[in-house]
Amino acid sequence: MELLKVAQLLVVLLSLIMAVMHFRLREKHVLHLAFAFFCASSSMHMLNTLTADYWAPYHHLIGTLGFATCSGYWLFSRAFFRKSNPINHHHLLFVGLLAACLILRHLLRFSEKMWLLNTDWIPTLTTILSETIAIFSSGMLILAFWEGYRVLQNATTTSTQRKVSIIYLSSLITCIVSVMLIAAALPTDLLAGAGRDWLVIFAYLLILSTTHGLIRFRQQQLGHKEKVMDSSVQQESILAQQIQTLLVEEKRFLESSLRVIDIARELDVPEYRIRAIMLNHFNAKNFNHYVNQMRIEYAKSILSAADKRDWPVLVVGIESGFASAAPFTRAFKEFVGCTPGQYRKQQLAT
Repeated sequence: MELLKVAQLLVVLLSLIMAVMHFRLREKHVLHLAFAFFCASSSMHMLNTLTADYWAPYHHLIGTLGFATCSGYWLFSRAFFRKSNPINHHHLLFVGLLAACLILRHLLRFSEKMWLLNTDWIPTLTTILSETIAIFSSGMLILAFWEGYRVLQNATTTSTQRKVSIIYLSSLITCIVSVMLIAAALPTDLLAGAGRDWLVIFAYLLILSTTHGLIRFRQQQLGHKEKVMDSSVQQESILAQQIQTLLVEEKRFLESSLRVIDIARELDVPEYRIRAIMLNHFNAKNFNHYVNQMRIEYAKSILSAADKRDWPVLVVGIESGFASAAPFTRAFKEFVGCTPGQYRKQQLAT
């Protein structure tokens, strides 16, 4: 029995350490808070069992703090597998109802043993609460199982997500079967009647270690994605600067035959990357839109110059990189709202 107490104490300490560890993370997600909540409740639940023989009936007061084992793990499973709005008010209300039943049952047992109350309604109410707790807890375990199972049923699930879900479900099913099925079938005299207690310890150690490992794996994945994204953003910024150098500093936008494939070949990159940069970095619809915008700005500087008022509009368009007057006029009206001739009159009048 002493070995059993040591093992129970180990579970208490491990649960508390994990609760503090996940709660004090600098960059924590709601899944870390949910898991810390579960770990803290698990430690109090196990501490209630550990002190039952030494500190009765006060161990029931400790038990009131272990009100979120099944419910806490259900909240964690939602936060772990759902990307948006994993925990809402109605989920917390469901958890709160179960917590209220657990706390009230412990307080009734404490009052009954502490003051030796001999009333008929206390055992009846305790039985009702126990049945309600069993229903709610079973329901939350089913919901926790569903959170992992629905990932396997999703057609867009990746192989990595599938493996994570399988590990999660395997550990959860093993714990449920150990505590609820195997423990009920064990002979009462096995291990001096402590067979179920050892299975509970095994279940806690398995679920704590597996879940912590899954969270660490998720963090590593997110860290790798962030590094890849940072590297990609840096590369895109460098490429955007190279495009800007070609178009602006070398004035390649004045070439009437300039195409996106010409820039892509010169920079030795695929065309889609040039188009993506036009959209993401330069806020342009496409490559031609961005180049035409630069050409129009250049044409505006010519049209507003007093020493070039005798230049025909066609010449201004050709000098700005357009092949003829028609596309020049269309682009000018698109960006400025008037024709080149009208713009020149407005500028010279002012």
